[in-house]
Amino acid sequence: MSMNEFRRLAAKMDEHMHQLAAQGVNDAPAIIHRMMGYVPELHRIWVGTTDDQLLALSHEFPGFYRYARIMEEAFEAERQKASRPYDGLAPLSEAHQQRAAQLLATAATLERGYQAFLGSGHRQVAQPQVREMDQLHQQWLSDLESFKSALRAQGAEPRALEYVNEAFGHLAERIKQLAG
Repeated sequence: MSMNEFRRLAAKMDEHMHQLAAQGVNDAPAIIHRMMGYVPELHRIWVGTTDDQLLALSHEFPGFYRYARIMEEAFEAERQKASRPYDGLAPLSEAHQQRAAQLLATAATLERGYQAFLGSGHRQVAQPQVREMDQLHQQWLSDLESFKSALRAQGAEPRALEYVNEAFGHLAERIKQLAG
C-alpha cells in the first residue's frame, strides 16, 4: 500500500473524529464504539507504515492520531487483563476473519455516507445517492446474516456468536439510526 493510500485512510479517520467532536462525542468508550468500523484500516496503517510515516500521518491528521492513541490504550488495557470472557475461544478461520473485516469496512462506509448526508442538510437533493446508500445498507444486513449463518454452520461456539451479535448489533443499530 502506498503512502498516498495511507494518507487517504488517515484522512477519513481524521474527518470522522472531527465529526464526532462536533457532535460532542469525546470520551474514549464512545469513540471506540462509533469508530469500530475503522479498525481494519487502522490496522493496515499500523502494520504497513514505518515509524517515520506513522509520525508524519499523526502530525498531519490530529484526529487520526487521537483515534490511534485511544485504540492503542484500549488494546493495552485489554491485554493487561488477567482474563477476558473470550479467552479460550477458537479463532475464526482466515476466510471468516476476512468477511468480518469486510463487514466492518462496509459499516464504516455506511456510517460515513449517512453522516455526510445528515451533515450537509441536503438529504432530499441527494435522493439518488441516499437510495444507493439504502441499497448498500440492505445488502450489508443480508451479508451480515449470511456471515452469522456461516459461523453457525461451521459450528462456532455460542460465546463466539454472542460476541459477533453484540459487536455487529451495535453497528447495525447505529447505521439504522443514521439511515432513518
